[in-house]
Amino acid sequence: MPACELYQDILEDEPEWDEASRRVEDGDVVNAASSRALCQCGRPLHRYARLPRYQTFLMCSSAKDCTRCGEDILPGDMHFVCPACSDVHVCKDCGPSVYIHREYDFLDYETGEVQVQEVPKRVLHDRRGRSVTLEEEAPSKRVASKVFEQVQLLAKEVADEEDVLDKNWEREGILFQLLGVNSAEQAAKSMLELIEGCQRVLMAQPSLTEVEVPCKIYGDIHGQLRDLLLLFHSFGLPGTPDCPRCVFNGDFVDRGRHQAETIVVLFALKVMFPMNIYLNRGNHEDTTMNHKYGFQKVVQEAFGELGPQVYQAISTCFQCLPFVSLTRVQLKACLVGGRVLALHGGIGDGKWRLDDLRRVRRPVNHEQLQAPENRLLWNILWSDPIEDDCVSNCVFGVHDSQRSKMAVRFGWNVTQDFCVRNGLDLVVRSHQSKRWGLGFDVMHNESLVRVFSARDYENNENDGAVLQVQQDDDEGHLGVRPQVLRALENRDDA
Repeated sequence: MPACELYQDILEDEPEWDEASRRVEDGDVVNAASSRALCQCGRPLHRYARLPRYQTFLMCSSAKDCTRCGEDILPGDMHFVCPACSDVHVCKDCGPSVYIHREYDFLDYETGEVQVQEVPKRVLHDRRGRSVTLEEEAPSKRVASKVFEQVQLLAKEVADEEDVLDKNWEREGILFQLLGVNSAEQAAKSMLELIEGCQRVLMAQPSLTEVEVPCKIYGDIHGQLRDLLLLFHSFGLPGTPDCPRCVFNGDFVDRGRHQAETIVVLFALKVMFPMNIYLNRGNHEDTTMNHKYGFQKVVQEAFGELGPQVYQAISTCFQCLPFVSLTRVQLKACLVGGRVLALHGGIGDGKWRLDDLRRVRRPVNHEQLQAPENRLLWNILWSDPIEDDCVSNCVFGVHDSQRSKMAVRFGWNVTQDFCVRNGLDLVVRSHQSKRWGLGFDVMHNESLVRVFSARDYENNENDGAVLQVQQDDDEGHLGVRPQVLRALENRDDA
């Protein structure tokens, strides 16, 4: 669009920056100081500060990202916009604004000594950030607390048991135990409360979530609850000092024996730790896949007469899941060091930017995913990388995929170019289990890592893995360390 209509009344009220406009029109070279007043297109920036009238709850209002420093611009904050570029938002610090120094001159009159001191935090009254933490008395929070207590107990118990495949784990009443109930009706009511709280948190957060380090990234789980509990016990329970933050990278359900129990655990973790647990959507968080591969039937049977209602609520919640998570280091309020993007399938043709994901409106159902304008989202869920040592000659570029008509396979050069244009160092994806695999693969010149957490999946005799992402030094460098749970089925390790 030629101009941003949303800001039109503001742009009409504020006078042009005459000097800046004249220099642009005359083609003069703009120095660094005056460039703060200009958009990258060369037009003057204008101040803007207004909450849309329809936004009643700030918690549900999406923040904007400064196009210069990447920091959040909360709803109502004064910032700068371009009259021609509707996607340009420049925060107060990066625009042509007044800057408050963070040092002050302190005079002790008795001694005559003048010192330069740092402005203390007690006089810097920052606007309180929006919280998505649910009230302690909220029904969903109470249910989540019960589930979390049982998860801690179960993780210890399975670690002491003789190891068995998840599909052979004979233990009755796990669902009721997790929810702290005695009947399918009670379980359904508790589950509906948990889903409501989880969906509320998801919709209060952006479509592209940002995660601080250290954190762990889990791959596909597919309802293999016992493997998930063993990973918790071995490498850190989410929400604890051993694992302060987690990204679960899609495909939570279908095929496995404990699908309903797995989604109970993940939704409870999201409600308990909304700013520390992140759930990315996978291609199996979809009604068509759930009908074909078993999750719909499992839920409807597990929750009795209210089963169809519970399944519908879960499906709606799946449609609210974000598609990607960005893991990065934040030092001294500046973005530094490495950045890791986690998504379920792949980057498709790679011709997109992170801002495209920030503009995604949720919920997104199956029909909307298949729309031509959402080809990007479909490929985030379904595309695959071409392995570097593939025997085919088509190891670079973009090629058709056997998975679907809209999905593609992408080569190493696509990944490299995508990372450079988006300021990324690594893409983490899941989506594929390899026979006799180690649970992770490093490819595309170490710019792409695959992680898969369900071991012995579909008789593949594969290990299950988790990625630990942590800061390796004071300069913001990130390190990625795979943590692997050995497969149980017999295999040749030679």
